[in-house]
Amino acid sequence: MSSRQPIAAAPSLRIARRYVDVRGRRVHLREAGQGKPVVLLHDSPRSSRLHLGTMRLLAPHFRVFALDTPGYGNSDPLGVETPTIDDFAAALGDALKVLGLADAPIYATHTSAKIALEYAASSGRPPALILDGLSFPETLAPAAFVDAYMRPFTIDAHGAYIAAEWTRTRDMLRWFPWFATTAASRMAMETPSPEWIEQYTIDLFSAGPNYFGAYAAAMRYDCGPALRAITVPTLVAARRDDVLYGYLDRIPVAENPALSIERLESDRTAWGEWLLARLTDASASDVPVTAPSSTGYVAYEEGQIHVRHRGPEGGRPVLILEASSTLSAMQWQDALCATHDTVVPDLPGFGESEALDDPSAAGYLATLTTLAAQLGGKVDVLAVGPASYLALAFAEARPDMVGQLILDGAPERPADPAALCPPLAFDMAGGHLHRAWHMLRDGQVQWPWHSGTIAAQRKTEPTLDGEALHRALLGVIKQPAHYGDAMNAALSIADTPPVTRCPMLVFTREHDPFYAAAPRLGHATTDRPDTITEAAVVVAQFLTSAIAETESAA
Repeated sequence: MSSRQPIAAAPSLRIARRYVDVRGRRVHLREAGQGKPVVLLHDSPRSSRLHLGTMRLLAPHFRVFALDTPGYGNSDPLGVETPTIDDFAAALGDALKVLGLADAPIYATHTSAKIALEYAASSGRPPALILDGLSFPETLAPAAFVDAYMRPFTIDAHGAYIAAEWTRTRDMLRWFPWFATTAASRMAMETPSPEWIEQYTIDLFSAGPNYFGAYAAAMRYDCGPALRAITVPTLVAARRDDVLYGYLDRIPVAENPALSIERLESDRTAWGEWLLARLTDASASDVPVTAPSSTGYVAYEEGQIHVRHRGPEGGRPVLILEASSTLSAMQWQDALCATHDTVVPDLPGFGESEALDDPSAAGYLATLTTLAAQLGGKVDVLAVGPASYLALAFAEARPDMVGQLILDGAPERPADPAALCPPLAFDMAGGHLHRAWHMLRDGQVQWPWHSGTIAAQRKTEPTLDGEALHRALLGVIKQPAHYGDAMNAALSIADTPPVTRCPMLVFTREHDPFYAAAPRLGHATTDRPDTITEAAVVVAQFLTSAIAETESAA
């Protein structure tokens, strides 16, 4: 772990994201800029999010690729019970080959420095390697120490893990090891900024139970053999404020002419200039790079919409909308994807989808139009709760793009809609995480979520699974200032819901406030079964019969 905060430059730069398939696993990456390619790798438990500032610095000079290590950020884990650095190095080589980046210089820091070192030593690639912070202790940590340091990240359905992981995060910035809470173990370092801790927490929670994979592998890895065997020109560096600075003295430069070291001062601006210069020196030749792909993302005016696509392809996609999370939408996808092509987007402002400049209902309708066009031009739409109003407006505005419409919930606009998605300002005590968790959890059992009255109690079975709540929590904390944009846009048109003539299945539930407005939407209603699994049977029958009726009429 490093407390480094790369300098920021060119804040308006567009940084694209995508997935690539590598041996059946999805590898997530960020890319920006034009010119000769360079690759950036992150430490643990971070993700390519760590390099956003560095990418803005380098993109005017290079085409920059920042990869998420398997199990971190949005990349799938390796699927190995106890992965080694060799495993991660092999996975890195596979990813670089797929991307056409095997001959691009690599910058790697901390955990990824060991991954890149092993990859380079075993493959003879890349043409140049920059390792910024390389742990090289005289004796590897005992297994008991590694096990204690890498205490499992265990998600539970009650949210108790949030307090445990937040406390561990804070303690890792005070003591080494973090569990040795003594004066003698206190590290001589300043506490990073709240912004750094917030981003670190997002990455830690994104990795979740996978967070210790590469982290523990790095603790078990002996750098010595690779450092002595490597033939790739390798620069090992560290800043004075890096906890790994002292290991520079152990790099065997006298034994291997491919190695060199540099001791850097702590100034971040000087560090950025140094990195730019070293990558410029390393990028001597052009490298063919595979054409970009938007797999997992759909481009729109403000950026990209992150989508989860599951199910058999070929039929008309079912676009599943929810505001302002994907908690129930993901359950609907689980229930329908065996027989239907399903797509769950993070609506702009939530999760991995950039916020809209115009977060009005009109702005979201424009986004849905772009999304539907990318999905083939026509979709069926299943909307949950307040998102039903956006779905109705979309069907009214673009009947050519909407086949069938399913509405699972249509609540009345509450007296104080702003209370539904309150500000979630960062709290050094971790309170923002608990507020978001209980807001999501309470929303499954009452509407509005903050009401404790009997009239607010929902009647359908709630989704209280810890993993599902954790995914939704991540989506909220990634964009705490905008996660409520879609909810607010939907409720802004709830008092005068749009009218559409497309075939509709409207669920209702007696005495359930989440369905209170369903009877006045102008269509016959169907009683909502208790669970999404049961309701999905009704939806599948509706979609099949509606398509048959349309084909018969034609």
